[in-house]
Amino acid sequence: MAPTSEVLADMADLRSQLREQGSPYSELFKLRPARVLLDIAFDWTLMVGAVAAVVWLDVMLAPLSVLVLANRQRALGNILHDAGHRNIFRDKDRNDFVARGLVAPLLFASLSRYRETHFQHHLELGRTQGDPDLIPGQDHLPSSWMVSYIKCLLSWTNWLGSLGGHLFDQKVSLRSKAFIMGWWASLVGVLALLGGGDFALAFVSLWLISRATLFHCITTFREMCDHFGLLPGGVFGFTRDMVCHGPWRWIIHPRNNGYHLTHHLLPAVPYYRLPEAHTLLCQLPLFEDRSHICRAYFTTQTAVTTEWQSKAAT
Repeated sequence: MAPTSEVLADMADLRSQLREQGSPYSELFKLRPARVLLDIAFDWTLMVGAVAAVVWLDVMLAPLSVLVLANRQRALGNILHDAGHRNIFRDKDRNDFVARGLVAPLLFASLSRYRETHFQHHLELGRTQGDPDLIPGQDHLPSSWMVSYIKCLLSWTNWLGSLGGHLFDQKVSLRSKAFIMGWWASLVGVLALLGGGDFALAFVSLWLISRATLFHCITTFREMCDHFGLLPGGVFGFTRDMVCHGPWRWIIHPRNNGYHLTHHLLPAVPYYRLPEAHTLLCQLPLFEDRSHICRAYFTTQTAVTTEWQSKAAT
């Protein structure tokens, strides 16, 4: 499997080549906290608006509202991910204050637990006994990628994680879970005060329906895009970039979440600079020779599902 030494060696080799790039490399790590705060405000506005449309315009808009909520849950999940790396602010206190106040509890997440498991994923990438995000069954792929997707989709553990985040994680303290529930109680109270009881009830109901359905479907596919079908052996061998455009990217990988290889190689680069980082990496011989890049999700020869299918055939 991929020992920590291989992961660190890949990152060290890449940084050695990047240092020769000089200024463009150092620019990648500069943070723009105002950009993140505006993105969070945008997500909150869109989510509240989606629920308001159901409550005050037409209940038949509920399916569209669920789609919007699922998409913004994914987008906020990527901001939580950046918060785990302290990519909102480098200062831990300010970074965690924003994450714990506006993002993590909304997603039923403990920032501390998320940071712990995500760092473990980075360091123990692909190890059966070490990587908490490893999807089982990669060494015996079925003939159809859809079978693998449905198996992951129907996993009870995966579904509980999508629905309740860390609320069902036995390693998260009761204090952390109480904080999440208390935060939600406060949110419901504010929503009821500003929009009425029906609005607050609709927000909670649509939020949970979204997480249990479309969010789970999107998240499962997104997680498979990151590493599924690749052989453990360092960052390059076990991680791919999804350089896609169009509606599917907006749904599956909002906020540049598809640049997963680029992120693993440069975890201190914030999400809004990942396309720039990917472009810079593509100029390096090491990246060009060893990277896995897919440029579509379905049907084409460069699609990730095509790659899954080809791996099953070998």
